[in-house]
Amino acid sequence: MTTMSEAAAFEQIKPSDLPSPPQTALQILRACSSDVVTSTELSALAEKDPVLTAELLRVVNTAFFGLSRTVQSLNHAVTILGQRSLRNIVLCISVRDAIDNHAIPGFDSTEYWEDSLRRAVSSKLLAERINSRSEDCFTAGLLQDFGLLVLFYVKPETAHYWQELRGLDPDTRYEKEQQYFGTTHTEVIQMLAEAWDLPQELSTVLGAHHNCESCEPCKTQSETHTLCEILYCADWMSTIFNADDKPKLLEQTRQLLGNKFDLASEGISECLNTLSEEVESAASSLGLRINKQPNFEEIMLQANVKLAEANLSYQELTWKLEQTLRERDDLAAELDRELELAREIQESLLPKNLTDDFPVTGINVSARQLSGDFYDYFQLKDGRIYFNLADVSGKGVNAALLMAKTSSLFHCLGKHIHEPDKLLSHINNELCETAIRGMFVTMIAGIYDPKSGLVKMVNAGNPPALLLTRDGKAQAIDATASPLGILPNTPFPLAKDITLTNNCLYLFSDGATEGVLDGKEMLGLKGVLQLIISHRDKAPRERLQAIVQQFQTASNKLHDDITMVLIEGPKLNTSC
Repeated sequence: MTTMSEAAAFEQIKPSDLPSPPQTALQILRACSSDVVTSTELSALAEKDPVLTAELLRVVNTAFFGLSRTVQSLNHAVTILGQRSLRNIVLCISVRDAIDNHAIPGFDSTEYWEDSLRRAVSSKLLAERINSRSEDCFTAGLLQDFGLLVLFYVKPETAHYWQELRGLDPDTRYEKEQQYFGTTHTEVIQMLAEAWDLPQELSTVLGAHHNCESCEPCKTQSETHTLCEILYCADWMSTIFNADDKPKLLEQTRQLLGNKFDLASEGISECLNTLSEEVESAASSLGLRINKQPNFEEIMLQANVKLAEANLSYQELTWKLEQTLRERDDLAAELDRELELAREIQESLLPKNLTDDFPVTGINVSARQLSGDFYDYFQLKDGRIYFNLADVSGKGVNAALLMAKTSSLFHCLGKHIHEPDKLLSHINNELCETAIRGMFVTMIAGIYDPKSGLVKMVNAGNPPALLLTRDGKAQAIDATASPLGILPNTPFPLAKDITLTNNCLYLFSDGATEGVLDGKEMLGLKGVLQLIISHRDKAPRERLQAIVQQFQTASNKLHDDITMVLIEGPKLNTSC
């Protein structure tokens, strides 16, 4: 049990401790609360963030959130969706990205998002079943226990409570939160709602869904009261899938839904049987990675099997455990071998270091065994040099496979297509044909002519490149296009021609700009520039190695893959 001092620490949570969505997302959420804002103004706000724009277009074109036809432009999407639906989708994306999946050591974020999606989908299904307004229910359901994730985020050493809390019914879990943390997820989510400027109705039900009867607005506003009750019941529906005593919890949930909404047992079963398929669809649309969801019948079968297994003798259980552990160890060893081989294959895709006077050099350091970043450069027959740096959304095997495909496409097609904008257009169309789970690729790619010092380049959703002169001046080259793999037939306009005579060009993934050296704040573009300048007296390859080494020294485990590419122009008198 936590001490009183630990509980008091939770009561001192400040708004600055809370996660915050990107500034553009906050501006959209606030603008959607206005009755006079236009779709054109909302589109202009969203287009300030190319990655958010691309993600919005991807989500609205998915089956779960999708429209009747493919939407190619954000302005068109906003016009069709309306402010309320746009706000809900932006809010879902913001919640999904607010806390990194690896930010809480020992905490299973996959399980958390599975539970959150079950609550969200259960809320949506209940609203449809009782003919209530359902457009806000999914979003409210996704948010309703987000305060618990924030509590673990603020105090990561409490992550061991997660499995215990996850298996409890909603009322018992709520009491345990107060006992362990000195506060509850409802209090935290109300603080977050205020910080994010959420609508008052949404803030009210998120704070009151465990005690709807004492909610003053719920007593006078029927829609608010109904949404509050839906969230509470959806919590019970979701918990059936995690509880140890599933038959008991199922019976309690049926009684609750019957009392609250006069739902018959048959209607409740229909909702529960639909739940798993809907959860997988919602996860795919939001780009959330979850496990294969068992259907309701499988859940109840597992419960019965578990009861039967409880009657096995102690010797039989011990034998089964030992056998399972041996199988687990064998599978883990085999997986390690497979991952090591995959890493070797990844490294073989990176360009080999050429002579020291070759103008392009790069480095890639993975945060995990497999990397989602990559870079490449190779020389064309006329002496010009093709180069790129890219970052695949997500991590793990899926990102590594998409990285290998994109890298191979660039290297193969680049030998025949000598215009970067056309090359990226071809690669984008290829990726869109087989896009899965909402994954995409940010990329900077271009051609450098060592004879003239000119660079033609496209920045597709990547952090800005830095053009650095020998006297220390810097120019940021921002994204001119959305990431690859979002929508087919997307244009990829070239950035303004760049001259590298007496200059050099730095490309880097967001692992650099979002990296932390002092243990407090992310570097950002300005911090990366200062880091580059501090090592400019070194040779190119040593320079990149020294920069990456600082990130590795500052943290025992990298937060994200770090990839950097340096292109040095001709006739340099000093390093830049």
